[in-house]
Amino acid sequence: MWSDVPQGSVLGPILFLIFINDLDEQLSARVLKFADDTKLFDIVDNQTQAQNLQKDIDTLDLWAQECGEM
Repeated sequence: MWSDVPQGSVLGPILFLIFINDLDEQLSARVLKFADDTKLFDIVDNQTQAQNLQKDIDTLDLWAQECGEM
């Protein structure tokens, strides 16, 4: 199944934001979303914070894999 948004259209960025709206529901790190760009970031001062950020990256990877199977 095709799961993409039209490129170069007025509705493209809006459709993309709707598609990724649930992206940050299970994340502890901060997420910035704008048009077709998404950034995950946080301050990492110790091993626990690094592990939490890695967990969020793994969660995003799983989310992307599940979206690709739709």
